[in-house]
Amino acid sequence: MRISGVFCALFAVARVTAKAAADASASGGSAAWVHGSYIVELEANESLADFYNAISSEHGIKTEERMSMGSSKIFNGASFKVLDSAGHDAPKLMDLIATKPAVKAIWPVRTVTLDVGKTEEPKTPTAPSPSAQKRQDSHATDDDDSSSPDTFMPHLMTQIDRLHALNITGKGFSIAMMDSGVDYTHPALGGCFGPGCLVEGGWDFVGDVPKGSEPAPDADPYDGCFGHGTHVAGTIAAQAAGNQYGFTGAAPGAKLRSYRCWNCDGVGSNEILVASFLRAFEEGADIIQCSNGIYEEAGWADEPWALVAGRIAQTGVPVIVSGGNSGGRGMFSPSTPASGLGVESVAAVQNQNDPIFVSSGSYTTDDGQDNNKSADNVYGFFAGTPYPAKALSLQLWAVGNDTESVTDACSPLPDDTPDLSDKLVLLRSVPDARASNCYPPDQGQNIRAKGGKYMAYYAYSNTSWDEEFVYVDGIESVISVAPHQGAAWIEMLGRGVQVNVSIPDKNSTKQVLVELEDHETGGLAADFTSWGPNWDLEPKPQIASPGARILSTYPVAMGSYRVMSGTSMASPLVAGVIALMGEARGGKLDSELFGRILSATSKPLPWFDGKTKADILAPVQQVGSGLVQAYDAVFAKTLFDVQSLRLNDTDHFVANHTFTIQNTGSDEATYEIGHMKAPTMYAKISTLRGDMLAGYPNPTVDSWAELSFSPDVFAENQRANVCTALYSVITVPGGGSAQVAVTIVPPQGVNATRLPVYSGYVSVNSTRAEHLVLPYLGVVGSMHSAPVLTSTGVFLANYGSPADANASYTLPTPDPAYEPVPGDEGRLPNMLLDLVMGTRQLHVHVVALGEEGATNNTMKTPTGIPCLGPLAGWPMRYLAALSQRAYFLGLLADGTVLPQGSYKMVASALRIFGDETVAEDWDVFETVPFSVQYSNGTAPSR
Repeated sequence: MRISGVFCALFAVARVTAKAAADASASGGSAAWVHGSYIVELEANESLADFYNAISSEHGIKTEERMSMGSSKIFNGASFKVLDSAGHDAPKLMDLIATKPAVKAIWPVRTVTLDVGKTEEPKTPTAPSPSAQKRQDSHATDDDDSSSPDTFMPHLMTQIDRLHALNITGKGFSIAMMDSGVDYTHPALGGCFGPGCLVEGGWDFVGDVPKGSEPAPDADPYDGCFGHGTHVAGTIAAQAAGNQYGFTGAAPGAKLRSYRCWNCDGVGSNEILVASFLRAFEEGADIIQCSNGIYEEAGWADEPWALVAGRIAQTGVPVIVSGGNSGGRGMFSPSTPASGLGVESVAAVQNQNDPIFVSSGSYTTDDGQDNNKSADNVYGFFAGTPYPAKALSLQLWAVGNDTESVTDACSPLPDDTPDLSDKLVLLRSVPDARASNCYPPDQGQNIRAKGGKYMAYYAYSNTSWDEEFVYVDGIESVISVAPHQGAAWIEMLGRGVQVNVSIPDKNSTKQVLVELEDHETGGLAADFTSWGPNWDLEPKPQIASPGARILSTYPVAMGSYRVMSGTSMASPLVAGVIALMGEARGGKLDSELFGRILSATSKPLPWFDGKTKADILAPVQQVGSGLVQAYDAVFAKTLFDVQSLRLNDTDHFVANHTFTIQNTGSDEATYEIGHMKAPTMYAKISTLRGDMLAGYPNPTVDSWAELSFSPDVFAENQRANVCTALYSVITVPGGGSAQVAVTIVPPQGVNATRLPVYSGYVSVNSTRAEHLVLPYLGVVGSMHSAPVLTSTGVFLANYGSPADANASYTLPTPDPAYEPVPGDEGRLPNMLLDLVMGTRQLHVHVVALGEEGATNNTMKTPTGIPCLGPLAGWPMRYLAALSQRAYFLGLLADGTVLPQGSYKMVASALRIFGDETVAEDWDVFETVPFSVQYSNGTAPSR
């Protein structure tokens, strides 16, 4: 080895419906906690029956089981409802149950709404689709063995096409989907359900019931009402046979297991999701994929869903989860369970092609030569406003022949302009109407002045193509076409060719799929993709995949195909890649190993702030290692022993790391080790209300980490020379390995109170043309010292402003079922809580005021302040940095009705890395005093 330094059981179903909000706590926060219901995990050998009996006999707590989650090496537990929940203080009850020797942990049940991302709805009526009939018949789907080359752009971007060319299709693996079910009647999804079919198994946790109804679980996960899961299924395993657009899924040879977790309203619960993950694991799924998450609990790995997902991953079963669509919130916002330990969190990248379903029209051409008229040519268009009620056939006339014009028809048309009353007037859309002071009505008026009634815009760029609106008297029709179509028509007109364009009427429009190249954002990170890291500073996401504007299958009854955007569209492709790797690498899956390989072989992306592509790489906390490269992952001969370098914050900083380069090839390879930096970004910005978490794009600072390397290499147990260098070159024999030491100096001269997050990549390039990366991420500053709550963001609120001290409120009779509605922010006493950071625990307690009232303050807040007890609906746990409101409704968490009188509320938030037994680890703020009375006077006064 040579070294040289250079430049030195079936589950019962929970009762969760769209009306679960009525059962949620009246906290007014965004978390939909299901009142009186909990998930409990028991020690491995403990019995649920014994647990229920114990809390009943010892404490008089009567329960009803909502959902048994079985007993496995992953999780032994269930969800249950306290039958007399109004008589129990929820926090005290949870604390009480948590002290039982049989109990490992307890969490509240909460509803989870499916995030569908962005659906590109057809903007014109679609052609009638055959009605979908659920069937379980003998029509099975064989592995897709189409010999046609794979030209689907998401596959070209990720090298999947190269594996398909080798007939590597994911054969022999089953992928479990936790989603809204699948329309398995779709021809491209096999047309059947059960053994031998593409969708070979699964379970429906919510049932085929009308929207808003109680669940009715069954064994058939068919979805004909929501569509999200069917789109995901197509991305994984769509077949070319029966697919009118010819694309396949990433792993068309794999089988699917569908676990339907969301009903037709897109509503489920964390208990259903925990149960579905466990069931898929117990039923032998090889890969588990989920395209959803909880944003209110973003960034926490110990929420039950994330905890179970992480435990499954740690058994070796890959768990692939969408990273979330909250990119606008900036850093520290990976959704749950993507934040789970060992879970592969996937970011979304813009498709380099932009598939669009638009209306279909036709045109003919005539160059004036005998017998040289063309047959009908198809073109795609967006129907604008206005749109004609009847079909039109018009000769095309262009405002100008300059396809780079930015002012078509912005000025009066020339005097020699012909009568345009029977022409379709073609003009280029204006790139910047504000700069040119030229808007569609201006253009419409100039065209109307020459008799024009019919307008056809062609877009100035592929990404700007959309509907146009022209509100000008006399303008009867507006359509818009793609740039290439406009340019083609201009070229024809320039040669003297007559173009006649037909526009169908509203009731006859059919769809056509048009795919345009995205030269502006294609291949860059999508602006909606959620940012990491999680609150424990675990690098999230790990990798990225095409997720913006993805064509896939959709329920037959809903149109059969749809273009959608979201990290929901990115993670299923990665699940398919895992199946391809499993087939190609010998048929055995290893979540930890495959995660390291996928990460190391991914392609870092340029940094794009939404406006400009920079000459620096995108941050690790946005895209992980970068865009997955399936072929490189399958045939990688170099392995690392870690997936990333976690540097933590300044309080826990680890400067020195080592990683091992393993050469699994038979020949020696030489590796050049270097450093590729990414932007250092401030997590916080300064505002009039103090330092707050910044939204995307976060401010950047021109300071980066410095890395140096000391290859500490062993060859046949013999130590070689070591040299510290800015980068190093090492040679590793076939079958050998080398250990590399990395010393990292954090960015200097930055403002630590604004928590700069820095990241980048150790680059490892081999003489085998391997280009590998090892991402690193750290924070300058103290996460623990960063307040969760500040004085400017916590107060008794009158809407968004502080209420006056000693304000008086007249409340309705306290009712545990009452849920505050918009407008109550000024009518009810409420505490606004603008969280600056996430927190594992946020408490709100009620303190009675006055000499008599103070004697009733017999309980304590977490920091020892005497109080009456927690407010109804509180505490809240595992919160992201979002605003919350605590509404005072005259109730405590145990159902106690408070008498009329004077009170204040006290908020306590546990800091990041805080110890709940240490008072200094809590941020504590209280409201000004206020008084309440009840409108019917039935509540007692003190």
